[in-house]
Amino acid sequence: MGTAPTLLVTDTLLISQYADVTLVVVRADFTTKQLIAFSKDLNANNKLKNMAYVVNSVGLGKANDYNYGYGYGSSA
Repeated sequence: MGTAPTLLVTDTLLISQYADVTLVVVRADFTTKQLIAFSKDLNANNKLKNMAYVVNSVGLGKANDYNYGYGYGSSA
């Protein structure tokens, strides 16, 4: 199940009591440190349980030069 951002509505806190895990999705170079600190405080105060972070839009830096792939059959 998913909810709206925690700061905007209280749905997350109301529904969290029924969840086994709380995933906090943040975006690299976009989500502020204050928002992450807010979620950490909720976890520290036992308002969100089993919390984990998913970080989106993480740049690969020099790894962009490396390619990996696989395929099946012949290409036409």
